[in-house]
Amino acid sequence: MSAPTRGTPPARSQASDQQKSASASRPEQPKRINVAVTPEVVQALQAVIDAEQVSLTEAVRRLISYGDFVYRAVKQDGAEVLLRNGDNVREVVLL
Repeated sequence: MSAPTRGTPPARSQASDQQKSASASRPEQPKRINVAVTPEVVQALQAVIDAEQVSLTEAVRRLISYGDFVYRAVKQDGAEVLLRNGDNVREVVLL
């Protein structure tokens, strides 16, 4: 193989390409974060923990997933989210 000319990047090795494709196919690892939450959020988490018998981590995952679902429905899809309890219907409004 000849040396690269000025302004032309050197050829990448096949091993380098294989490493990149292998890392791209691996599932993404969870990211650890520290978050300060209000007492109301702690109560919401505790309610899920008690009712569902799940860990704190699972309660956080569930509540974030629920919030993400509602957020996308309203903000991205333009949907209305309604809560119905018998004859009582309320609309969820996101500001």
